Amino acid sequence: MAQQKPNPKAFGKPSGSINAPIAAFTMAVILCSYCFSSIRTARQNAQTQASTGSSLQRPVPSERKDESWVQQALEESRAQNGGKGK
Repeated sequence: MAQQKPNPKAFGKPSGSINAPIAAFTMAVILCSYCFSSIRTARQNAQTQASTGSSLQRPVPSERKDESWVQQALEESRAQNGGKGK
């Protein structure tokens, strides 16, 4: 009797071809679960900050504080030039 060789194909395809779709599906599940948990955590943090009354305020940049200095320098420059532009 002839000895039969084991079938290297799973589901009619080579055995290595099933690994890539399984890996892609696994990565998609992990990524989706991470996204959902991150969104849920962000919402919870936003609700706790809203309930405590703390609001995020942007600090005033130093450029805003220096506007009066810049304005004063421009006025002095214009005064020296006799009111002309440059």
